Amino acid sequence: MIAFYITAHGYGHAGRSLEVIAELEKHEPVTIVTEVPEEFFRPRFQGGYRRQAFDCGLIQKDSVRGDVLATLGRIQGIMSQSGRLLEKEREFLDQARLVVVDSPSLPLQAARAAGIPGVALTSFGWDYIYRPFAQRESAWNEVCDWFQAGYHQATLALQYPFSAPIKEGAETVPLVARPGSNRRAEIAAETGADPGKPWAVVWFHELDLDPRSLEGLPYELFTSMDWPQARHSQAAFSDIVASADVVVSKPGFGIVSDCIANDKPLVYVPRADFSEAYLLEAAIRKYTAYSRIEPGDLYTGNWFESLEQARTGRPKLPPPPQDGAAQIARRILRV
Repeated sequence: MIAFYITAHGYGHAGRSLEVIAELEKHEPVTIVTEVPEEFFRPRFQGGYRRQAFDCGLIQKDSVRGDVLATLGRIQGIMSQSGRLLEKEREFLDQARLVVVDSPSLPLQAARAAGIPGVALTSFGWDYIYRPFAQRESAWNEVCDWFQAGYHQATLALQYPFSAPIKEGAETVPLVARPGSNRRAEIAAETGADPGKPWAVVWFHELDLDPRSLEGLPYELFTSMDWPQARHSQAAFSDIVASADVVVSKPGFGIVSDCIANDKPLVYVPRADFSEAYLLEAAIRKYTAYSRIEPGDLYTGNWFESLEQARTGRPKLPPPPQDGAAQIARRILRV
């Protein structure tokens, strides 16, 4: 059995991990350990599931702004239980042959204690995200050191393109992203969206914005948020992206990968409190057509100029290797 531990920081990590897990399940049973709800993985995943947290990511005020103070309190609470959690996981891993993480670190320590390999598969470690916070509050140094100590226990570290290396000697693997299918006519018939208008995928789980500020925008808006003008489709997300003209989002690894895979322009809002954003902004500038929208314009609905600018741009470089789930699974199984 392979124990696959996934951070509950958004669904991006869980989504890409699920692609790799689907490949691993062709060879060995997998148990997922995470706080991401079990319903997210079903019905594509048939294996075991345990609900447990070993990190808290960055607690969010909304999809753009983080709550650094609340995050510190939550992760210190997890760290205070680390001895009990480590022993519990070591016992659980008596049933396992291998551990994979994206991106908790304590399970790698548990794997080492259980005498089995541990694989880190990720785009960053939490020590990388949290370290700048230590300039405001020194307690973050202890948090970063705790995560780093766990990552150093990995038998193998695999990193995606445009990532922060989790440990020395990490191997770069392809993106877990694949182009969707353009189903614009079907989606228009399903949702009532005007196929003659430009379509924008608005990819935020939560945004502190009054949707009435976007009422004059001459775009069809596809989003999971409960906006009066929103279009909601049952199509696969990759197909919605492939069918749209532009994406509006924060610089998150998953959505950037989807834009690259589908050759879609991206309007992105900067995230000052999330270190990975700087790596992703560099990737956006290389591999996508894009524009940057400032928070003031995002939250007041002043989107039109940014949308039009992104749609007229061109990527600077060809995309990095993609659709890497099967290749990553093979590499993991060789450990």
